[in-house]
Amino acid sequence: MEDKKYIQSVERALKILTFIADNREARLNDISAYAGLKTSTAFGLLQTLEHAGYIARTNKGLDYCLGLNSLKLGLCYSRESGLSEKIHQLLCGLVDAVDETAYFEIGIGKRYYYYDVVLSTRPLKVVPDNDLFINLPEQSAVTKVFSRFAEGIRYATDIEEVEKGLNCFAVPFRSGDTLIGCVALSGPSNRFTREKMETAYQAYLDIMKKLDLWDNV
Repeated sequence: MEDKKYIQSVERALKILTFIADNREARLNDISAYAGLKTSTAFGLLQTLEHAGYIARTNKGLDYCLGLNSLKLGLCYSRESGLSEKIHQLLCGLVDAVDETAYFEIGIGKRYYYYDVVLSTRPLKVVPDNDLFINLPEQSAVTKVFSRFAEGIRYATDIEEVEKGLNCFAVPFRSGDTLIGCVALSGPSNRFTREKMETAYQAYLDIMKKLDLWDNV
C-alpha cells in the first residue's frame, strides 16, 4: 500500500481557516495558540491566505474573517457535488414517512446552522426562526449528536428536555469517520413519541440506501 504524504503547511492553513470559520472572526494571538504555531509563522500563513482571498481583515485590521474565495468554494461545492439535492430529498422523505419538520444542521463553532429545512404538512408543527444560526443547549438532541459522535451514537433524543411539549430526534450524517452534519426532526410530544422516533430512524436508513448515501450512515 502506497504511503500517503501530507504537506504540513497546507494542513496548518486549513486548520486556521476552520478555526476562523468556527469563530466567525479571530485575532492573531488566538489563531497562533490554537494552531500551536509561533506568532510569526501564523502571521505568514494568514498573510498568504489573505493574499489569495480566503480570509480578510475586519475591526481596523485587528481581526481575521473568511474572505470571498472561501464563499466561492462553498458555493461551488454546494452546486457541483449534488449533495444539497440529496439532503433535500432525504428531508422530504423523512417528512413523508413521519410528517414532522425535518432539518439538516451543521455545527459551526458553538452554534448550529440550518442548511436545509422541510416543514411538516400538519397544522400544528414546528417552524424554525428566521435566524439560520442558532444556539442550542447541551440537552438538545442535535448537541448530543455532535458531542457524543465519537462514542458511536446511533441517534439522540430530546424528550421535552429543552421545551415542554416538544420532542426532538437527531441522527449523525458523516463522511467516513468525520461528522459533517446532523439530520433532525421535531414535533409535539404527544405525537412525536419514542416509537415514532424509531420509525423515523428506520426510514432514515431506508432513504439513505435509496439515495446511495449508505456510506454516510
